[in-house]
Amino acid sequence: MSLSLNKVTVLTRFKCKELFRNKTFLITGSMVPLLTLLMRFVYQNILDGEAMPPMMLALVLNLGLLMNLTSVSMMMPATMLAKEKEKNTLRTLMTSSVNGGEYFVSAVIPSFAVSIVINLLVLVLSGLDRSHLSLGLYIVVTSLASLTSCVLGMLIGLFAKNQMASSNLCAVFILVLMLVPMFGNLVGSFQKVSEFLYTGIVGNMVTAFAEGSNQGLTLQSWLVLIIELLIITGLFIVNYRKNGFERN
Repeated sequence: MSLSLNKVTVLTRFKCKELFRNKTFLITGSMVPLLTLLMRFVYQNILDGEAMPPMMLALVLNLGLLMNLTSVSMMMPATMLAKEKEKNTLRTLMTSSVNGGEYFVSAVIPSFAVSIVINLLVLVLSGLDRSHLSLGLYIVVTSLASLTSCVLGMLIGLFAKNQMASSNLCAVFILVLMLVPMFGNLVGSFQKVSEFLYTGIVGNMVTAFAEGSNQGLTLQSWLVLIIELLIITGLFIVNYRKNGFERN
């Protein structure tokens, strides 16, 4: 499947405009860094002005990252794709000169780019000392997780009949992808499941940064990140063609 750079560029610009016209996206995208900063101030108030320990700052950062990976990276592509299905815009594009690959790339880029920016923003707002972490590793791992969430959102949008259905489906995934890593340190069974979720890998990495015990990821963690991205991408491609959106 060949990709036309010109078509991808034009479609990406269109998708960006549509994304930033979406009030839900603007509110959600703004709330993630604001809630991260708010949680930091709440914890500081609890400590009555004392310096926050790295583990508490890691909790703040984890919260911001998990909200971004689910509410922004996943929900926005799902909603946008479901909207295009509902209005038959997607079917119109697929009967034109745009192929599936061009549509896929242009649909993922805007949400992915915004997600990366928010990942970096919540890192700054969390207050976690950058000397505790490897910035390069942080960017690579959170970017892979953001890309996985974007593709997962596209897959959810493909199955959803409309925007309301896509939101309901996303809520189920949010419960798993967000709550399991958050309570992983409290419940042993959750921790075991978290090790096989890409959001859990992100959370474990941040915790390791705060502890200062590990600056890298295990082979299992890398495999989880990569394999889950490949599986979700494969499922999207198969179901995209199965639904007849790909031109022959």
